[in-house]
Amino acid sequence: MAPNANRESSYPSRRQILKHAGAAGTIGLAALAGCAGQSESGGGGGSGGDSGGEDTTEAETEQDQTTADSGSNDLKVGFVVPLSGPLSAPGEAEQRGAKLAVQHINEEFGGIDGRNVVGVFEDTQTDPAVGREKARKLVESDGVDVLMGAVSGAVSLSVADYAYSAGVPYYTYGGSNSITGSECKPTTFRYQFSADQDARAGAPWALENLGQNVWIHYADYSFGQSIRDTWQSVIENTEGSNIVNVTKTPLGTSDYSSYISQMQSSNADWVLTALSGSDAINFLKQADQFGLKNQMDIMSPLNSQQPLRQGAGMAAVDTYTIIRYSYKYDTPANAELVAAYEDAYDAPPDDPGAVMWSSMRLYAMAAENAGGTETADIVAGMADLESEEPMGPVTMRECDHQAVRDYPVGKIVAPEEYDWPALSVSEVRPADEITKACEDTGCEMPSL
Repeated sequence: MAPNANRESSYPSRRQILKHAGAAGTIGLAALAGCAGQSESGGGGGSGGDSGGEDTTEAETEQDQTTADSGSNDLKVGFVVPLSGPLSAPGEAEQRGAKLAVQHINEEFGGIDGRNVVGVFEDTQTDPAVGREKARKLVESDGVDVLMGAVSGAVSLSVADYAYSAGVPYYTYGGSNSITGSECKPTTFRYQFSADQDARAGAPWALENLGQNVWIHYADYSFGQSIRDTWQSVIENTEGSNIVNVTKTPLGTSDYSSYISQMQSSNADWVLTALSGSDAINFLKQADQFGLKNQMDIMSPLNSQQPLRQGAGMAAVDTYTIIRYSYKYDTPANAELVAAYEDAYDAPPDDPGAVMWSSMRLYAMAAENAGGTETADIVAGMADLESEEPMGPVTMRECDHQAVRDYPVGKIVAPEEYDWPALSVSEVRPADEITKACEDTGCEMPSL
Protein backbone atom coordinates (compact mmCIF):
# COMPACT_ATOMS: atom_id res chain seq x y z
CA MET A 1 0.00 0.00 0.00
CA ALA A 2 1.50 3.30 -1.04
CA PRO A 3 2.35 5.67 1.81
CA ASN A 4 0.21 8.76 2.30
CA ALA A 5 1.65 12.28 2.42
CA ASN A 6 2.08 12.19 6.19
CA ARG A 7 3.68 8.77 6.56
CA GLU A 8 7.00 9.50 4.91
CA SER A 9 7.65 12.50 7.14
CA SER A 10 6.48 10.81 10.35
CA TYR A 11 8.13 7.43 9.77
CA PRO A 12 11.84 7.24 10.73
CA SER A 13 14.24 6.48 7.91
CA ARG A 14 16.57 3.51 8.10
CA ARG A 15 19.47 5.92 8.50
CA GLN A 16 17.79 7.51 11.52
CA ILE A 17 17.20 4.10 13.08
CA LEU A 18 20.85 3.15 12.56
CA LYS A 19 22.32 6.55 13.49
CA HIS A 20 23.98 5.22 16.60
CA ALA A 21 24.51 1.62 15.44
CA GLY A 22 27.95 0.43 14.37
CA ALA A 23 28.59 -1.44 11.16
CA ALA A 24 30.36 -4.79 11.35
CA GLY A 25 31.24 -8.01 9.56
CA THR A 26 29.68 -7.59 6.13
CA ILE A 27 30.07 -10.49 3.76
CA GLY A 28 29.99 -9.04 0.26
CA LEU A 29 29.70 -10.74 -3.08
CA ALA A 30 32.43 -10.57 -5.66
CA ALA A 31 31.94 -11.44 -9.32
CA LEU A 32 30.82 -14.86 -10.41
CA ALA A 33 31.73 -16.30 -13.76
CA GLY A 34 29.75 -14.89 -16.73
CA CYS A 35 26.38 -16.29 -17.78
CA ALA A 36 26.35 -19.34 -20.06
CA GLY A 37 24.94 -22.84 -20.40
CA GLN A 38 21.53 -24.28 -19.47
CA SER A 39 19.91 -27.32 -17.77
CA GLU A 40 17.38 -28.86 -15.30
CA SER A 41 15.14 -28.46 -12.28
CA GLY A 42 15.79 -27.39 -8.69
CA GLY A 43 19.13 -26.06 -7.53
CA GLY A 44 21.79 -25.62 -5.00
CA GLY A 45 22.60 -27.61 -1.96
CA GLY A 46 20.63 -30.13 0.01
CA SER A 47 21.10 -32.49 2.91
CA GLY A 48 20.73 -36.12 2.01
CA GLY A 49 21.31 -35.43 -1.70
CA ASP A 50 24.26 -35.60 -4.06
CA SER A 51 24.74 -31.85 -4.28
CA GLY A 52 26.20 -31.28 -0.83
CA GLY A 53 29.74 -31.07 -2.14
CA GLU A 54 28.83 -28.05 -4.25
CA ASP A 55 28.37 -25.90 -1.13
CA THR A 56 32.09 -25.05 -1.13
CA THR A 57 32.67 -24.60 -4.85
CA GLU A 58 35.38 -22.22 -6.01
CA ALA A 59 32.72 -19.90 -7.42
CA GLU A 60 31.06 -19.53 -4.02
CA THR A 61 34.28 -19.24 -2.07
CA GLU A 62 35.40 -16.38 -4.29
CA GLN A 63 32.19 -14.47 -3.57
CA ASP A 64 33.05 -13.82 0.08
CA GLN A 65 34.64 -10.50 0.91
CA THR A 66 36.01 -8.99 4.10
CA THR A 67 34.58 -5.86 5.67
CA ALA A 68 37.46 -3.90 4.18
CA ASP A 69 36.30 -4.86 0.69
CA SER A 70 32.88 -3.29 1.25
CA GLY A 71 32.46 0.35 0.23
CA SER A 72 30.78 2.89 2.48
CA ASN A 73 28.13 3.61 -0.15
CA ASP A 74 27.21 -0.05 -0.75
CA LEU A 75 23.58 -1.10 -0.50
CA LYS A 76 23.51 -4.02 1.93
CA VAL A 77 21.01 -6.87 1.75
CA GLY A 78 20.62 -8.98 4.88
CA PHE A 79 19.74 -12.59 4.11
CA VAL A 80 18.28 -14.68 6.95
CA VAL A 81 18.60 -18.31 5.85
CA PRO A 82 18.29 -21.66 7.70
CA LEU A 83 21.74 -23.18 7.26
CA SER A 84 21.20 -25.57 10.19
CA GLY A 85 18.14 -27.38 11.53
CA PRO A 86 15.48 -29.39 9.66
CA LEU A 87 15.12 -26.83 6.84
CA SER A 88 18.83 -26.48 6.08
CA ALA A 89 18.50 -28.09 2.61
CA PRO A 90 16.16 -25.43 1.19
CA GLY A 91 18.15 -22.88 3.20
CA GLU A 92 21.34 -23.77 1.35
CA ALA A 93 19.49 -23.48 -1.96
CA GLU A 94 18.12 -20.13 -0.83
CA GLN A 95 21.63 -18.89 -0.03
CA ARG A 96 22.92 -19.89 -3.45
CA GLY A 97 20.12 -18.09 -5.22
CA ALA A 98 20.63 -15.02 -3.05
CA LYS A 99 24.32 -14.81 -3.94
CA LEU A 100 23.58 -15.14 -7.64
CA ALA A 101 20.75 -12.59 -7.40
CA VAL A 102 23.10 -9.98 -5.96
CA GLN A 103 25.53 -10.65 -8.80
CA HIS A 104 22.67 -10.34 -11.32
CA ILE A 105 21.51 -7.00 -9.90
CA ASN A 106 25.00 -5.53 -9.98
CA GLU A 107 25.71 -6.70 -13.53
CA GLU A 108 22.32 -6.29 -15.21
CA PHE A 109 20.83 -3.39 -13.22
CA GLY A 110 24.06 -1.58 -12.45
CA GLY A 111 23.32 -1.94 -8.74
CA ILE A 112 20.41 -0.24 -7.00
CA ASP A 113 19.91 3.53 -6.76
CA GLY A 114 23.44 4.01 -8.04
CA ARG A 115 24.93 1.81 -5.32
CA ASN A 116 26.81 -1.48 -5.50
CA VAL A 117 24.89 -4.29 -3.78
CA VAL A 118 26.50 -6.64 -1.25
CA GLY A 119 24.95 -9.46 0.77
CA VAL A 120 25.28 -10.33 4.44
CA PHE A 121 24.19 -13.82 5.54
CA GLU A 122 23.00 -15.09 8.92
CA ASP A 123 21.80 -18.58 9.94
CA THR A 124 18.32 -18.61 11.50
CA GLN A 125 18.83 -22.22 12.70
CA THR A 126 15.15 -22.74 11.74
CA ASP A 127 14.25 -21.05 15.04
CA PRO A 128 11.88 -18.02 15.23
CA ALA A 129 13.70 -16.42 18.19
CA VAL A 130 17.09 -16.90 16.57
CA GLY A 131 15.75 -15.58 13.27
CA ARG A 132 14.52 -12.41 14.92
CA GLU A 133 17.82 -11.81 16.68
CA LYS A 134 19.78 -12.45 13.49
CA ALA A 135 17.55 -9.96 11.67
CA ARG A 136 18.19 -7.45 14.48
CA LYS A 137 21.94 -8.03 14.17
CA LEU A 138 21.82 -7.51 10.41
CA VAL A 139 19.94 -4.22 10.75
CA GLU A 140 21.44 -2.72 13.88
CA SER A 141 25.04 -3.95 13.61
CA ASP A 142 25.62 -4.63 9.90
CA GLY A 143 23.49 -1.75 8.69
CA VAL A 144 21.54 -3.60 5.99
CA ASP A 145 19.00 -1.69 3.92
CA VAL A 146 16.61 -4.62 3.35
CA LEU A 147 16.01 -8.12 4.74
CA MET A 148 15.29 -11.22 2.66
CA GLY A 149 14.84 -14.94 3.16
CA ALA A 150 13.83 -17.47 5.83
CA VAL A 151 12.05 -20.70 4.88
CA SER A 152 9.94 -21.56 7.92
CA GLY A 153 6.67 -19.67 8.16
CA ALA A 154 7.19 -19.18 11.90
CA VAL A 155 10.66 -17.70 11.35
CA SER A 156 9.30 -15.51 8.55
CA LEU A 157 6.59 -14.12 10.85
CA SER A 158 9.15 -13.39 13.55
CA VAL A 159 11.48 -11.60 11.11
CA ALA A 160 8.55 -9.72 9.56
CA ASP A 161 7.48 -8.44 12.97
CA TYR A 162 10.98 -7.16 13.72
CA ALA A 163 11.39 -5.64 10.24
CA TYR A 164 8.17 -3.66 10.71
CA SER A 165 9.29 -2.35 14.09
CA ALA A 166 12.67 -1.38 12.61
CA GLY A 167 11.22 0.18 9.48
CA VAL A 168 13.09 -2.10 7.08
CA PRO A 169 11.59 -3.78 3.98
CA TYR A 170 11.46 -7.58 4.19
CA TYR A 171 11.03 -10.03 1.30
CA THR A 172 10.05 -13.40 2.74
CA TYR A 173 10.05 -16.96 1.46
CA GLY A 174 7.76 -18.50 4.11
CA GLY A 175 4.34 -19.56 2.87
CA SER A 176 2.16 -19.22 5.98
CA ASN A 177 -1.14 -17.57 5.13
CA SER A 178 -0.94 -15.04 7.93
CA ILE A 179 2.22 -13.43 6.49
CA THR A 180 0.12 -11.63 3.88
CA GLY A 181 -3.13 -12.25 5.77
CA SER A 182 -3.97 -11.52 9.39
CA GLU A 183 -0.34 -10.59 10.22
CA CYS A 184 0.33 -8.55 7.07
CA LYS A 185 2.76 -5.66 7.38
CA PRO A 186 3.41 -2.71 5.05
CA THR A 187 7.11 -3.60 5.10
CA THR A 188 6.64 -7.30 4.16
CA PHE A 189 6.43 -8.60 0.59
CA ARG A 190 6.10 -12.17 -0.69
CA TYR A 191 6.89 -13.44 -4.17
CA GLN A 192 6.44 -17.03 -2.94
CA PHE A 193 2.96 -18.55 -3.05
CA SER A 194 0.84 -18.47 0.09
CA ALA A 195 -0.57 -21.62 1.68
CA ASP A 196 -4.00 -20.55 0.45
CA GLN A 197 -2.76 -20.32 -3.14
CA ASP A 198 -1.23 -23.79 -2.66
CA ALA A 199 -4.60 -25.16 -1.61
CA ARG A 200 -6.67 -23.41 -4.26
CA ALA A 201 -4.30 -24.72 -6.94
CA GLY A 202 -3.62 -28.24 -5.67
CA ALA A 203 -6.70 -29.44 -3.79
CA PRO A 204 -9.27 -29.20 -6.64
CA TRP A 205 -6.84 -30.91 -9.03
CA ALA A 206 -6.08 -33.71 -6.55
CA LEU A 207 -9.76 -34.31 -5.72
CA GLU A 208 -10.53 -34.59 -9.42
CA ASN A 209 -7.55 -36.78 -10.33
CA LEU A 210 -6.58 -38.74 -7.21
CA GLY A 211 -9.87 -39.39 -5.41
CA GLN A 212 -12.31 -38.00 -2.87
CA ASN A 213 -11.03 -39.57 0.38
CA VAL A 214 -8.10 -37.66 1.86
CA TRP A 215 -5.77 -38.13 4.83
CA ILE A 216 -3.96 -34.95 5.92
CA HIS A 217 -0.63 -35.15 7.74
CA TYR A 218 1.28 -31.99 8.66
CA ALA A 219 4.31 -30.73 10.55
CA ASP A 220 3.06 -28.87 13.60
CA TYR A 221 4.41 -25.38 12.99
CA SER A 222 3.11 -22.23 11.28
CA PHE A 223 3.36 -23.32 7.64
CA GLY A 224 2.21 -26.88 8.27
CA GLN A 225 -0.81 -25.55 10.13
CA SER A 226 -1.58 -23.15 7.27
CA ILE A 227 -1.49 -26.02 4.78
CA ARG A 228 -3.76 -28.09 7.03
CA ASP A 229 -6.29 -25.29 7.40
CA THR A 230 -6.38 -24.13 3.78
CA TRP A 231 -6.52 -27.57 2.15
CA GLN A 232 -9.04 -28.80 4.71
CA SER A 233 -11.26 -25.81 3.92
CA VAL A 234 -11.18 -26.44 0.17
CA ILE A 235 -11.77 -30.19 0.59
CA GLU A 236 -14.64 -29.76 3.05
CA ASN A 237 -16.33 -27.32 0.67
CA THR A 238 -16.09 -29.71 -2.28
CA GLU A 239 -19.17 -31.87 -2.75
CA GLY A 240 -18.53 -35.59 -2.31
CA SER A 241 -15.12 -35.21 -0.70
CA ASN A 242 -14.17 -36.71 2.66
CA ILE A 243 -11.33 -36.07 5.10
CA VAL A 244 -10.50 -39.47 6.57
CA ASN A 245 -8.18 -38.21 9.30
CA VAL A 246 -5.87 -35.33 10.23
CA THR A 247 -2.58 -36.16 12.00
CA LYS A 248 0.50 -34.16 12.94
CA THR A 249 4.13 -34.55 14.00
CA PRO A 250 6.66 -32.07 15.41
CA LEU A 251 9.07 -30.36 13.04
CA GLY A 252 12.20 -32.54 12.92
CA THR A 253 10.43 -35.93 13.21
CA SER A 254 12.42 -38.88 11.88
CA ASP A 255 10.08 -41.88 12.38
CA TYR A 256 6.71 -41.92 10.57
CA SER A 257 6.09 -45.66 10.67
CA SER A 258 3.14 -45.57 13.07
CA TYR A 259 1.36 -42.91 11.00
CA ILE A 260 2.03 -44.79 7.77
CA SER A 261 0.51 -47.90 9.33
CA GLN A 262 -2.64 -45.96 10.23
CA MET A 263 -2.89 -44.57 6.70
CA GLN A 264 -2.55 -48.06 5.22
CA SER A 265 -5.43 -49.28 7.37
CA SER A 266 -7.72 -46.48 6.20
CA ASN A 267 -9.87 -45.99 3.11
CA ALA A 268 -7.96 -42.88 2.00
CA ASP A 269 -7.35 -42.47 -1.75
CA TRP A 270 -4.45 -40.08 -1.20
CA VAL A 271 -2.40 -38.47 1.52
CA LEU A 272 -1.68 -34.76 1.69
CA THR A 273 1.66 -34.19 3.41
CA ALA A 274 2.54 -30.72 4.68
CA LEU A 275 6.16 -31.61 5.41
CA SER A 276 9.37 -29.95 4.27
CA GLY A 277 13.13 -30.47 4.43
CA SER A 278 14.35 -33.58 6.22
CA ASP A 279 10.81 -34.31 7.48
CA ALA A 280 9.53 -34.77 3.93
CA ILE A 281 12.57 -36.83 2.92
CA ASN A 282 12.11 -39.19 5.89
CA PHE A 283 8.40 -39.59 5.21
CA LEU A 284 8.85 -40.35 1.51
CA LYS A 285 11.57 -42.92 2.14
CA GLN A 286 9.48 -44.70 4.78
CA ALA A 287 6.31 -44.49 2.65
CA ASP A 288 8.25 -46.25 -0.10
CA GLN A 289 9.84 -48.75 2.30
CA PHE A 290 6.55 -49.78 3.91
CA GLY A 291 4.56 -49.89 0.66
CA LEU A 292 2.29 -46.89 1.23
CA LYS A 293 2.96 -45.64 -2.31
CA ASN A 294 1.50 -48.88 -3.68
CA GLN A 295 -1.75 -48.38 -1.78
CA MET A 296 -2.52 -44.68 -2.19
CA ASP A 297 -1.22 -41.54 -3.85
CA ILE A 298 0.89 -38.93 -2.05
CA MET A 299 0.40 -35.22 -2.73
CA SER A 300 2.43 -32.31 -1.33
CA PRO A 301 2.82 -28.56 -1.86
CA LEU A 302 6.57 -28.91 -1.26
CA ASN A 303 7.89 -32.09 -2.86
CA SER A 304 8.92 -30.30 -6.05
CA GLN A 305 11.92 -28.74 -4.26
CA GLN A 306 15.08 -30.19 -5.74
CA PRO A 307 17.00 -30.74 -2.46
CA LEU A 308 14.00 -32.75 -1.30
CA ARG A 309 13.93 -34.80 -4.50
CA GLN A 310 17.65 -35.34 -4.23
CA GLY A 311 17.35 -36.51 -0.64
CA ALA A 312 14.37 -38.81 -1.23
CA GLY A 313 15.64 -40.15 -4.56
CA MET A 314 13.43 -42.73 -6.23
CA ALA A 315 11.13 -42.74 -3.20
CA ALA A 316 9.75 -39.43 -4.49
CA VAL A 317 8.94 -40.79 -7.98
CA ASP A 318 5.23 -41.17 -8.80
CA THR A 319 4.14 -38.77 -6.08
CA TYR A 320 2.29 -35.55 -6.89
CA THR A 321 3.14 -31.96 -6.16
CA ILE A 322 2.49 -28.34 -6.86
CA ILE A 323 5.41 -27.13 -8.94
CA ARG A 324 6.69 -23.91 -7.43
CA TYR A 325 9.63 -23.77 -9.82
CA SER A 326 10.84 -25.79 -12.81
CA TYR A 327 13.99 -25.25 -14.83
CA LYS A 328 12.01 -26.35 -17.91
CA TYR A 329 9.48 -23.52 -17.69
CA ASP A 330 9.70 -21.84 -21.09
CA THR A 331 10.21 -18.12 -20.53
CA PRO A 332 13.11 -15.82 -21.50
CA ALA A 333 13.50 -14.83 -17.83
CA ASN A 334 13.84 -18.47 -16.80
CA ALA A 335 16.38 -19.17 -19.53
CA GLU A 336 18.48 -16.30 -18.15
CA LEU A 337 18.25 -17.62 -14.59
CA VAL A 338 19.08 -21.20 -15.58
CA ALA A 339 22.06 -20.13 -17.69
CA ALA A 340 23.48 -17.93 -14.92
CA TYR A 341 22.91 -20.56 -12.24
CA GLU A 342 24.49 -23.37 -14.22
CA ASP A 343 27.48 -21.22 -15.05
CA ALA A 344 28.00 -20.36 -11.38
CA TYR A 345 27.21 -23.69 -9.72
CA ASP A 346 27.21 -26.35 -12.45
CA ALA A 347 23.67 -27.19 -11.33
CA PRO A 348 20.18 -25.93 -12.14
CA PRO A 349 18.26 -23.52 -9.87
CA ASP A 350 15.62 -24.55 -7.36
CA ASP A 351 12.59 -22.79 -5.92
CA PRO A 352 14.22 -21.17 -2.84
CA GLY A 353 17.00 -19.76 -5.01
CA ALA A 354 14.58 -18.65 -7.72
CA VAL A 355 12.46 -16.81 -5.13
CA MET A 356 15.54 -14.92 -3.91
CA TRP A 357 16.41 -14.08 -7.54
CA SER A 358 12.93 -12.66 -8.22
CA SER A 359 12.70 -10.93 -4.83
CA MET A 360 15.95 -9.08 -5.52
CA ARG A 361 14.73 -8.08 -8.97
CA LEU A 362 11.43 -6.79 -7.60
CA TYR A 363 13.22 -4.80 -4.90
CA ALA A 364 15.52 -3.24 -7.52
CA MET A 365 12.56 -2.37 -9.77
CA ALA A 366 10.65 -0.84 -6.85
CA ALA A 367 13.63 1.35 -5.98
CA GLU A 368 13.94 2.43 -9.60
CA ASN A 369 10.22 3.19 -9.89
CA ALA A 370 10.16 5.24 -6.70
CA GLY A 371 13.56 6.86 -7.15
CA GLY A 372 15.01 5.75 -3.81
CA THR A 373 15.54 2.98 -1.25
CA GLU A 374 13.98 4.43 1.88
CA THR A 375 11.20 2.23 3.22
CA ALA A 376 8.45 4.59 2.03
CA ASP A 377 10.02 4.57 -1.45
CA ILE A 378 10.06 0.78 -1.62
CA VAL A 379 6.48 0.43 -0.39
CA ALA A 380 5.31 2.94 -3.00
CA GLY A 381 7.40 1.35 -5.74
CA MET A 382 6.09 -2.16 -4.98
CA ALA A 383 2.41 -1.18 -5.23
CA ASP A 384 0.90 -3.34 -8.01
CA LEU A 385 4.38 -3.76 -9.55
CA GLU A 386 4.33 -6.03 -12.60
CA SER A 387 7.28 -8.02 -13.89
CA GLU A 388 8.16 -10.92 -16.18
CA GLU A 389 9.87 -13.44 -13.88
CA PRO A 390 11.21 -16.98 -14.54
CA MET A 391 7.84 -18.64 -13.82
CA GLY A 392 5.88 -16.10 -15.87
CA PRO A 393 4.23 -12.72 -15.27
CA VAL A 394 3.69 -11.57 -11.70
CA THR A 395 1.81 -8.72 -10.05
CA MET A 396 2.73 -7.65 -6.50
CA ARG A 397 -0.68 -6.85 -5.12
CA GLU A 398 -0.91 -3.56 -3.23
CA CYS A 399 -3.62 -4.65 -0.80
CA ASP A 400 -1.66 -7.43 0.93
CA HIS A 401 1.80 -7.43 -0.75
CA GLN A 402 1.24 -10.95 -2.08
CA ALA A 403 2.45 -12.00 -5.52
CA VAL A 404 -0.29 -13.05 -7.92
CA ARG A 405 0.90 -15.55 -10.56
CA ASP A 406 -0.02 -18.82 -12.26
CA TYR A 407 0.65 -22.12 -10.47
CA PRO A 408 1.57 -25.44 -12.18
CA VAL A 409 0.47 -28.80 -10.74
CA GLY A 410 2.17 -32.05 -11.69
CA LYS A 411 4.04 -35.22 -10.88
CA ILE A 412 7.53 -36.27 -9.80
CA VAL A 413 8.93 -38.63 -12.43
CA ALA A 414 12.06 -40.72 -13.03
CA PRO A 415 15.38 -38.88 -13.48
CA GLU A 416 16.04 -37.32 -16.87
CA GLU A 417 19.06 -35.04 -17.31
CA TYR A 418 20.21 -35.41 -13.70
CA ASP A 419 20.59 -38.12 -11.08
CA TRP A 420 17.56 -36.99 -9.10
CA PRO A 421 13.84 -37.27 -9.99
CA ALA A 422 12.44 -34.77 -12.48
CA LEU A 423 9.14 -32.87 -12.71
CA SER A 424 6.28 -33.18 -15.17
CA VAL A 425 3.63 -30.41 -15.39
CA SER A 426 0.06 -31.73 -15.67
CA GLU A 427 -1.88 -28.47 -15.54
CA VAL A 428 -1.31 -24.75 -14.91
CA ARG A 429 -3.84 -23.12 -12.60
CA PRO A 430 -4.55 -19.45 -13.51
CA ALA A 431 -3.53 -16.74 -11.04
CA ASP A 432 -7.02 -15.25 -10.73
CA GLU A 433 -8.52 -18.64 -9.80
CA ILE A 434 -6.02 -19.47 -7.04
CA THR A 435 -5.86 -16.06 -5.33
CA LYS A 436 -8.48 -14.82 -2.88
CA ALA A 437 -9.98 -11.38 -3.28
CA CYS A 438 -8.28 -8.77 -1.11
CA GLU A 439 -11.27 -8.47 1.21
CA ASP A 440 -11.15 -12.21 1.96
CA THR A 441 -7.49 -12.47 3.00
CA GLY A 442 -7.83 -11.13 6.54
CA CYS A 443 -5.18 -8.49 5.84
CA GLU A 444 -5.91 -5.12 7.38
CA MET A 445 -2.72 -3.32 6.40
CA PRO A 446 -1.32 -1.26 9.28
CA SER A 447 0.03 2.22 8.72
CA LEU A 448 3.55 2.54 7.52
